[in-house]
Amino acid sequence: MKIGVVGNGNIVKRFLEDAGEVDTVRTVAICVREQSRHKGEELAHVWGLEVYTDYEEFLTQGDMDGVYVGLINTLHYPYARQALLAGKHVICEKPLTVTFDEAKELADLARNRGLFLWEAFKLPYGPVVPAVKEHLGRLGTIRLIQCGYCRTGKAYEEFLSGSVPPVLDPDRAGGSLYDVNVYNLHFVMWLFGMPKQAEYFAAARGFNGVDTSGTAVLRYDGFQAVCTAAMDCAGENFCLVLGERGWIKVEGPVSSASRAVLHLDGTEEILAENPERGRLKSEIREFARQFHGEDHGACCGMLKHSLAVMEVLEQCKKKAGNLF
Repeated sequence: MKIGVVGNGNIVKRFLEDAGEVDTVRTVAICVREQSRHKGEELAHVWGLEVYTDYEEFLTQGDMDGVYVGLINTLHYPYARQALLAGKHVICEKPLTVTFDEAKELADLARNRGLFLWEAFKLPYGPVVPAVKEHLGRLGTIRLIQCGYCRTGKAYEEFLSGSVPPVLDPDRAGGSLYDVNVYNLHFVMWLFGMPKQAEYFAAARGFNGVDTSGTAVLRYDGFQAVCTAAMDCAGENFCLVLGERGWIKVEGPVSSASRAVLHLDGTEEILAENPERGRLKSEIREFARQFHGEDHGACCGMLKHSLAVMEVLEQCKKKAGNLF
């Protein structure tokens, strides 16, 4: 499967590195803005890519089967749409789009044209989250889910100095809910599906109104999931699924979980460990498998889940008073 990448940020660099270790995938081209040509050329030199600064030219002249969109959130929809209209399969970074309507339009477009559309989130492709789902029944009646993903980094340091990086810019759909808590929502909804109700409470807002931390509450019949995420503080990252008979702890943020441990009757049982934590190889391998095997059914199943997450994200955003 030949892939062209769009963007030059850290996630694009990680994608190039991990795709380079998947023998069923070859990255062949990169598209960057004209002012970022030098960054594109640096990556092209390392990975042997053709460099483009015009997206239409990239899509029409680049020798590729699919496009990886690794841009800021507000550009996911227009870039993915243009690629699908050009007949290219699309791998799009999370969140799939900014609104549910945008995501549904892309899904319908891909389906009508017989194209693959994948949201690049790692959770179901590694060993940890599937193991949690497999062993849920051992917990008895589920009573509570707690997820925590809190981190600081360079972006927040820049924000404190007065600049506004894209991940903390409400005009570019940044903030804790869409950038970090989305992983927790994916985790909960992969296990339990669509909640009956979803709310979001922004714990703190920056000088530009962006939510730098907050909690989403997803309500199901008989239990609720409390999903906390932050970009303005750090702490232990984990997910707990609590049942009447015991609990499962996912160690580390679910986006790069290290392992899942079942606690039952005073004992601990390691359900799964992830030797590739933080890597994108498992999802890239699965996308290539679906492509080469023409497994549209698997893709549609994942896309259905992505659409549900987008619907809940938008509900949460509105409940918090329209974050952007």
